[in-house]
Amino acid sequence: MRKATLIIGLIFMIIILVQSFVVGMGGELFEDFTLSQGGAIGRLVGILFGAGAAFVLSKPFASMIIYVVAALMALIAAFPTGYGDLFLWGIVAVVLAVLSFFSRRELEEYSDFET
Repeated sequence: MRKATLIIGLIFMIIILVQSFVVGMGGELFEDFTLSQGGAIGRLVGILFGAGAAFVLSKPFASMIIYVVAALMALIAAFPTGYGDLFLWGIVAVVLAVLSFFSRRELEEYSDFET
């Protein structure tokens, strides 16, 4: 499950980063500064997705915390900024946090098995 969470997290990181760069550029182009702020928050959420994916193999608890922070950030900023897809990315971050939680349990069971 840890490898699946890693792959899913990396795929969504790429999607979120590309989309938020386009949203940010569109906000700057049309001088909609709330939308450009949404793009900046989206880029931060994308970076958090990458950090969560990086920690899921060795430290799933840290990965879970990172995904929860990304979810809170995305869900809070989704509607005031006008970047509605942040709500979707927040839900995906919650799902990845749950997967990281179960990965933590899997890692603990595996380490108990080896001793």
